[in-house]
Amino acid sequence: MKSGRFSNAKSGMKHRSFDLIVVGGGSAGFGAALAAGRRGIRTLLIERERSLGGTATLAGVNTWEPGVGGPGFPFELYRLLAARSARAAAISRTVKQWESRRPWALSRIDPALSYERTLRRCGVPPGMRCRVTFEPDLMASEMLRLLSETGCVETTPGWNAVCADVSGRTITAIIAKDAGGREWRIPAGLFVDATGELRLAISAGCSTAVGAEAKPEYGEPHAPPEPDPSSINGVSLCYRVTPVDYRCVEKPAAGQGMEPLPLPHSITEYPCGDLNMNPLPIMEGAEYLRLGPGPARTECELRVRRAWLWLQLEQGFDRYRLAAIFPMTGVREGPRLLARRMLTENDILAGCSGGMDWDCRIAIADHAIDIHGRGGRCVELTQPYGVPYGCLLPREIDNLLVAGRAAGFTHIAASSCRLTRTMMNLGHAAGIAAAISLRSRMPLAEVRPAPIREELRKDNVILDPDDPIFRPHNVFDN
Repeated sequence: MKSGRFSNAKSGMKHRSFDLIVVGGGSAGFGAALAAGRRGIRTLLIERERSLGGTATLAGVNTWEPGVGGPGFPFELYRLLAARSARAAAISRTVKQWESRRPWALSRIDPALSYERTLRRCGVPPGMRCRVTFEPDLMASEMLRLLSETGCVETTPGWNAVCADVSGRTITAIIAKDAGGREWRIPAGLFVDATGELRLAISAGCSTAVGAEAKPEYGEPHAPPEPDPSSINGVSLCYRVTPVDYRCVEKPAAGQGMEPLPLPHSITEYPCGDLNMNPLPIMEGAEYLRLGPGPARTECELRVRRAWLWLQLEQGFDRYRLAAIFPMTGVREGPRLLARRMLTENDILAGCSGGMDWDCRIAIADHAIDIHGRGGRCVELTQPYGVPYGCLLPREIDNLLVAGRAAGFTHIAASSCRLTRTMMNLGHAAGIAAAISLRSRMPLAEVRPAPIREELRKDNVILDPDDPIFRPHNVFDN
């Protein structure tokens, strides 16, 4: 194993050492690396896939749902994409609701809509909810360009974080494999785990939870009386279809034995006229974990083709053809960190007006409590709620932050907080916290939320739910 002395010839890295290592190049990891890099922190972003964006790009979740997490880096990305091409990103609005006989919802692009229309979920009627839809490859390239422009962030496409070197309560280095399978030991002062599977945190010995917590643990009103590790939010496998000017029913090949599979879908139009198809869900979360990624993926692809056959034969989609099944499976829930402060259903239901102190918040959200599959329910909120800094702090390791859907959320809270733009904002806050810690030589746990919020404000993140930009009547009138 190499010692961490890098050269372009051997590893493709420009720098010999890093202040911060971010593992996972999805929305949260991108937010953390960009925030730190823009503050002059030498940052390494390790991503095992060949491009950035994670679920938002590779898993085909190419739509940002409405919500108050929209200002900041998401808005910056949207403006870059919109300036790049009219087909790169646009705003869509719900034009068809769910029906018992036609169990799919459809959002169509409306060029007259502005980004501000997407900045609210709670209090907005379903037919007026607006979304951002974008081309995934263009989104990934803009993410990479912004990171490169900092001059302080290096990315490693195709690298895989294997494990952490730990001394006491400190991670001293990460062991990673490059795209060629060669192992490297890479030291740094601070680390951010932005993976959906908590790869770094688990290897460092951090405590985690899987499934639903028992009601006595946090006093959540809708938690089960006993722990239920099999209660896991369902999995989607998104696919893309393109319009054709002829009837096109894609019959299965001989011997496949496929039958149409009725599945509810969330459907969103791309700026080019293609449709993004999101079956809700394609597989129970517990089944996905039991089968494992490989076998589960095979089964999910079969179900996608059966569901598409049903839509073509029975739901009027016979003038579209299947263009692609996205390469990554959309996993909503896996292991979650047992953090120093857990976000619970109680925090979400209390909202910003009756929940945690303002001094704790580093993000706000307002998406519904939304669980797919077994035990599924969708509960709309009456107001936004705050996400505390303590959700990012493990109990066992002092120089690690966890950002993304695997942070310190209960099963119920995670079903609301997991949305892409909120996760990007959590990563943004984590990158700022790391920069403050490194500059002041202050432990992460002693960094106060107030200076994090001040830096977020400089980056156009709005954390006041009463700001006029979030008011429902302004959303309607915009």
